[in-house]
Amino acid sequence: MHLIGKRISISGQFTGSVTVESAKLLEDTWLLRVRNQQGELHDAYLTVAEAEEILASLEQVSEVPVDANQFFLLIESARIKTAFDYDPHFAVSLSGVRPLPHQLEAVYERILPQVRLRFLLADDPGAGKTIMAGLLLKELKLRNAVERVLILAPAPLTLQWQDELSSKFSATFEVINSVLAKGQLAGNPWERFRQCIASIDFAKRDDVAPGILQVDWDLVIIDEAHKCSARTQGDDLRRTGRYKLAEELSRISERILLLTATPHQGNVDQFHNFLRLLDPEQFIFDQLNPQMLRLEDSPWFLRRIKVDETLTVEDPKVGQVKLMHWSGFHSPRPTYPTVKKRSSKKAKTEESLNKADSSAA
Repeated sequence: MHLIGKRISISGQFTGSVTVESAKLLEDTWLLRVRNQQGELHDAYLTVAEAEEILASLEQVSEVPVDANQFFLLIESARIKTAFDYDPHFAVSLSGVRPLPHQLEAVYERILPQVRLRFLLADDPGAGKTIMAGLLLKELKLRNAVERVLILAPAPLTLQWQDELSSKFSATFEVINSVLAKGQLAGNPWERFRQCIASIDFAKRDDVAPGILQVDWDLVIIDEAHKCSARTQGDDLRRTGRYKLAEELSRISERILLLTATPHQGNVDQFHNFLRLLDPEQFIFDQLNPQMLRLEDSPWFLRRIKVDETLTVEDPKVGQVKLMHWSGFHSPRPTYPTVKKRSSKKAKTEESLNKADSSAA
């Protein structure tokens, strides 16, 4: 039977074409075992005359030219589906950004390889944490690892997040605010849109948070995450509204990324409570937490500080000394967050910082 392995159409029995898996002749009738386009196996019956007619029509089919543009799109779609297996920075080639080395290191060497993504990215201001979050999101989307994404940020930054993700990563996010949420006649707006951005102060409201927590988020990104604070007073943990929301999202979400430039603000107790947003089962003891963060290539934490230096370089050709300005980011040693003196309101004195670090260790 020459129909085995061929794709044929059997009118009156199947709406689409089927592939012949096996054939058996019963007197003057062929019993075929065929597989449809959904992969299901079925039996089909053909008379000998019908089988010969189908076979003759297959032999008469000539090669049909294919539109070159459609063929290119077919090949390109297959390439994109498997490209991340061969191109370690695949999202970069599909994005409108030229990432810096420290950004590639953060995304591709530290965050993306984590089997369970619970990460605190605490680089200094200007490091491009939005770019790094966008690259991570793009890679996870290309690998079909995430579908529903929630980004929480301070209200003035929500439109900036939406604009950068759209212009640089072709990612469409809906900014959910009170007007949009109240305008829904029925249903949960957080379920209607698969990629949402919202102000964390709007999201923490008692009439808004339950709708957010009904959704199974694949990835949650919280910008300026240090504002999600909690303090221990005796045996009680006093949580702010932002902390309560972040804590619940961390509990129900598969992946969470916290972004901040000031993870440690001089209050050791507050910092340890902040770490528990990553994983309350990992960050249990205050004495153990600093040691976990000091681990080389920590799976939970990365902090790079900005360095501006003037380098003295000797030119071998003319023997002249040149002054070159260098700016970049590097990880401090030990890898443990500290606070810089910025203003009288937020900064702590050097003495209080040393006291905080010593008590943490």
